[in-house]
Amino acid sequence: MHADPSGISNDRARVDAIEDDMVVLAAGPSRTPVRIPVSDVPEGTTVGTWLVLDVQLQPPMVLAIDEAMTAERRGA
Repeated sequence: MHADPSGISNDRARVDAIEDDMVVLAAGPSRTPVRIPVSDVPEGTTVGTWLVLDVQLQPPMVLAIDEAMTAERRGA
């Protein structure tokens, strides 16, 4: 899977915002906003967290937090 320079690929998304009971993801190379319920993301998800997605489903299903990419992008 190839990512654009932002790091966003077809099976990864960055949490851009958490608004009320919804998480707003920047998904895919075009950074398409995707809104999913907070209850559908792993505990510990915050703005800037990178998530692994199953993009075969609509909306995409969050499978896990990508701990390595999250740490790398946050400069940890």
